[in-house]
Amino acid sequence: MRNLSTCLLAAICFLPLGAMAQQSLCTPGEVTEWSCTAKKKIYSLCSSRDLGANAGYMQYRAGKASKTEFVFPERREHPKGNFRLALQPRGVVLNFSNAGYAYAIYEPLTGSTRIDVANAQGTQVADIACSSATDTLTLTTTMQRFERLGIYQ
Repeated sequence: MRNLSTCLLAAICFLPLGAMAQQSLCTPGEVTEWSCTAKKKIYSLCSSRDLGANAGYMQYRAGKASKTEFVFPERREHPKGNFRLALQPRGVVLNFSNAGYAYAIYEPLTGSTRIDVANAQGTQVADIACSSATDTLTLTTTMQRFERLGIYQ
């Protein structure tokens, strides 16, 4: 009886952890490189499992769990030439451009991740504050991996 009580207590304690797992727009067959939620939307960086220096793809996706509304690049392509990760004094920034807009995902070492979007004139048109994020872009392993992909500068 004591073992059953211990198992039930453990299950109750760990239930919220599974329920609070970070949402992603990546499919089960993909790797979630990074993801954040903000104002009922999900923003994800998804890659193929075979992503390497000369193979695979990576895409940025934005939308709701029920429908992806924006994908960059539209076709599944290698990230080299599409994305750029740069080290900053207190974090990293992942940049890409699409249709005259510049996107920047800022992941600080401390604080909240945000996504900025600017038009061709440099005027900010969106500043999205993530309410939760995977905080994986600042990991040394991620930066080393992105360097091997040719997108870390």
